[in-house]
Amino acid sequence: MAHPKKEERLSPEELEEYLALVQELDRLKAERGEARPEGRVSRAISGFFDYRENRRKQLLNKKKYILLAVFTGWMGGHRFYARQWVTAILYLLFFWCGFPLAMTIVDLMIVIPMQPNENGNILL
Repeated sequence: MAHPKKEERLSPEELEEYLALVQELDRLKAERGEARPEGRVSRAISGFFDYRENRRKQLLNKKKYILLAVFTGWMGGHRFYARQWVTAILYLLFFWCGFPLAMTIVDLMIVIPMQPNENGNILL
């Protein structure tokens, strides 16, 4: 039985030409307004990550955040304090299923090791 041939690799010149064509295609898509992903779900996911990258961080008191997370985290109290409105409302809507409680534990695992500044505040 003969083994199939390994995929042929592009030569450096062919790779350079391919990358130039991909850049040209991206430029043409941007001109036509097609640079965003096609589907509604893809646009929503891209929009979420764009928002997450560009959002303004809040200066919060670490002790207050931890106390809110411990006592009201299951319903999103610490997220309301951090002005993260969308996730706070989602925590509040789904508090009955236990998922916000699990996410609160993750939030605590992120915040507890953070070093506060001289006033006891963290940037979150």
